[in-house]
Order: sequence, then C-alpha cells, then structure tokens
Amino acid sequence: MDIGLWLQNNQTLLILVVILLVVLAVLQRLFGGIWRMARRRKAPKLHPKLQRYAGRSDADIEAARLAAENIITTSSTGTIAGYDIVRQIDAVFVEGHRAQGEAIAALKAVAGRRGANAIINVTQQHTAAGRCSAQGDAVLVRPVGSLDDDGAPRDPDR
Repeated sequence: MDIGLWLQNNQTLLILVVILLVVLAVLQRLFGGIWRMARRRKAPKLHPKLQRYAGRSDADIEAARLAAENIITTSSTGTIAGYDIVRQIDAVFVEGHRAQGEAIAALKAVAGRRGANAIINVTQQHTAAGRCSAQGDAVLVRPVGSLDDDGAPRDPDR
C-alpha cells in the first residue's frame, strides 16, 4: 500500500488527531499545573511511627518560649558579672537544631523548665550533618548585693 495514497485518503482524520493531541497537551499543561499547586498546599502525611519526629505544635513552641523567658542571662564562662551563683541546678544539652540561635533558644527553654534563671559555661558545636548543638550549666543566680535567704541585707564582705 502506498503511504502517499493513504495520507490523501485519510487527511481529515490526521488533522483531527493532531488537533486532539494539541488540545490534550494544552489541557494537561493547564490542569497539571493546578494539580501541582494543590498538592504543594497540603501538609505531607507522615507514617504514624514518624509523627514524633514531625514539627512541634504551637502549644509546645509557646511553652518553650515562656520557659526561655525565665533565663535572664547566659555566659560562656563560669561566672556572670554582677550576679552571684546561688546554686547549680543541672547540666543541660540540646542537639539537632538548624542554626546556633535555635540551639541557644532551646537550651534556654530546657534550663527554664528546670527552674534556672541563667546558664553558664555555654558552648556550641556544629555536627558533621550540619546541625547545631549547645550545652551549658543551668544555675540560679541573684544580683550582687541582694538580700540573703532570710531577707536581711547581704554583707558585701562575704
């Protein structure tokens, strides 16, 4: 069978097929883009065993912020100028944060939850995976010259 003869006999059919393919390509381009945008807006569904590794809830974030507000100062040394250390509460450590600021904020939240109002000996490290960790000693401090535990004025020579 001659192809030229076949094309002549089926010219209308070929034109309709080409038009149909162009229309389908345009529709796919239009609705495919809409479908991709709709998919981006949805939060990804996580397997139930992975839920604990997901982001924190708004309530958790607010609780951490309030706990971090209890920290009045941090220091990379063992002392804080203008403050006396009343007692050391605990060593605190956080890891896996994207930036140093996030690690320090999380460290303050942990120390604040344990009843501290300052952190001394603060150190920060970057892990090989590009994450940040921070550690320090959660302490309870009071301003120099403040009242003793019994409420009497503090002796500055002590």
